[in-house]
Amino acid sequence: MAVVSEVGDGQSMEWWDHLLEEMSAEAAVYEADGWETLALHTGDVTWRDGSVDELALDVLIPDNEFATLETALEDGVDSYDLLLSTPGEYVAFLVVLQNAARELAVFVPAYYGRDDDAAATLLRKAVDAGELPLVLRTLTDDRVELSLDDPELFLADEQ
Repeated sequence: MAVVSEVGDGQSMEWWDHLLEEMSAEAAVYEADGWETLALHTGDVTWRDGSVDELALDVLIPDNEFATLETALEDGVDSYDLLLSTPGEYVAFLVVLQNAARELAVFVPAYYGRDDDAAATLLRKAVDAGELPLVLRTLTDDRVELSLDDPELFLADEQ
């Protein structure tokens, strides 16, 4: 499910703080329904369009969260939800990776700039392929790799 909203003026990073607040609120909803949650604290977000490196949405996460993430996703992901907002020149989103059998939800906040050529190229390639590769990694390149179907959900309507 994708939810699109306007947040902030896009000139400051207030939209990022708002996204993190939304992440906390969504996690609370899952927890109220009895789900276990893991909210990741995203570092860099890199859109690798295949021109220099691999083809993937690459999200850097802290080392101290990686072991928990790896354990949480050892049984895989069976679906995901996407909450999308469009603050000015950015597209901010929250990916909620789910394992329904375990009642587990992992929250991954990320973004791209509307004028980011690498993001546009990767999204175009992902839409053509029908999947968006997602890499959650540490600075030492420990990683969890996933594939998200419906990559067109990540495209924001031009406003």
